[in-house]
Amino acid sequence: MSDYDLMVIGAGAAGLAAARAGVRAGRRVALVERELPGGECTYYGCVPSKTLLAGAGRTAVTRHGQPAPDAARLAADFTAVMTGVRDVIAEIGAEESAPALKAAGIEVLTGEACFLSPNIVAVDGRPVTAQRIVLATGARALVPAIPGLADTPYLDNRSVFALAELPAHLIVLGGGAIGCKLAQAFRRLGSRVTLIESAQRVLGVEEPEASQVVADAFRKEGIDLRTGSAADRVDRTADGVSVTLAAGATVAGSHLLIGLGRQVVTDGLDLDAAGVRVDDRGSIITDSYLRTTAPTVYAAGDCTARLQFTHVADEQGRLAAANAFTGPVRGRLLPGIAGGRQTWSDRVVPWVTYTDPEVGRVGLSEAQAYATYGERARVSVVRMSAMDRPRCAGEPEGFVKLVAAPGRVLRGTPFLKLVGMTAVCTRGGELIGEGALAMRAGMLLARLAQTIHAYPTWSLAIQQAAAQFFG
Repeated sequence: MSDYDLMVIGAGAAGLAAARAGVRAGRRVALVERELPGGECTYYGCVPSKTLLAGAGRTAVTRHGQPAPDAARLAADFTAVMTGVRDVIAEIGAEESAPALKAAGIEVLTGEACFLSPNIVAVDGRPVTAQRIVLATGARALVPAIPGLADTPYLDNRSVFALAELPAHLIVLGGGAIGCKLAQAFRRLGSRVTLIESAQRVLGVEEPEASQVVADAFRKEGIDLRTGSAADRVDRTADGVSVTLAAGATVAGSHLLIGLGRQVVTDGLDLDAAGVRVDDRGSIITDSYLRTTAPTVYAAGDCTARLQFTHVADEQGRLAAANAFTGPVRGRLLPGIAGGRQTWSDRVVPWVTYTDPEVGRVGLSEAQAYATYGERARVSVVRMSAMDRPRCAGEPEGFVKLVAAPGRVLRGTPFLKLVGMTAVCTRGGELIGEGALAMRAGMLLARLAQTIHAYPTWSLAIQQAAAQFFG
């Protein structure tokens, strides 16, 4: 008999979701974690970054219209914000601690995991057996191969939250979601900030107009944007760090932050011993049921290198834990409802970049829609500057864009459905849920146009954008 029915390796968002799902199903569950339960999101990702952003935003509002703060005020504000970050981490971390998980029926095994076979894992050298295993080992900051970087101190998404002093001049490498939100936060706290991005625009996966709105906001706040500028070399200096750009220019600063994406964590697991294969990027290969190439091993979250978001990891963790004990035939007509295995799909997954303004997105961009549907794709845009609530709030920047396409059979305008949405505004992240629901439900766009939205709300822009399709 196995020691456990289900073993989950990694106690981040995906691992916690898988373990809790296993307990709800009556399984004997072990959760293996080499650091702290809660993982990257709680200690180094979502929780600290959003708390930092909120604190920086409040600080900027307090300082607005006041004389430039002196060094003592900058230091005091930074200390207060970082104390708030640590307090929130501690509060949420306590809810995910080993004692809390044990009280919920999950046994936490602390240590390094290494496969001995598909059903046997050594935890700090002690063999532990399980009928099914879910890999949820997550990802870490990607460190680029830039000459000189190995000999230069730099910050990443972990070490940045351990700072005791506000950087005088923060250089940020990477204009994606991580780099952008931290660049804005530190600028609002009082650092000089230079953001370096090799592509021609920040937030390159988003609509070009969204990138422009964010770039305009950054420049207005005093962030030095260097787009179309690759870093050729990094050097340590007496005063901090210098970055040499491809064009030959040099940027000198006190601190360097690397925000160039994430890489999968699978080191030390000896996946070959379990028969688990990875792709050429090191990501764990899974099928649509999140099963790996080993029949008894499943994988969820960032280690599969699909969309690397906490809400994706949570959903995949629950799905993997359920599918691991479910046969392929039962419930074929009503998967998940009649008890059958459920497939994972990323067709309707919203995400948010927490800059100010926020960028919420779900589904296809305008360019992707035209590439997929050709001339049948339709687009509508409502500028926030034309909406009353943003004008009342003094925050008219941004827009709502709806991307639509007809059905496969009925192709007239009355049968248009939403296939993508972008919301750029102060409440962009909150608005995107309505688009995700419409896509998930296969709702006709006419229903969005007909649904009365309260006045004057930010979401009224969605109704007005939907109504544009119908004249």
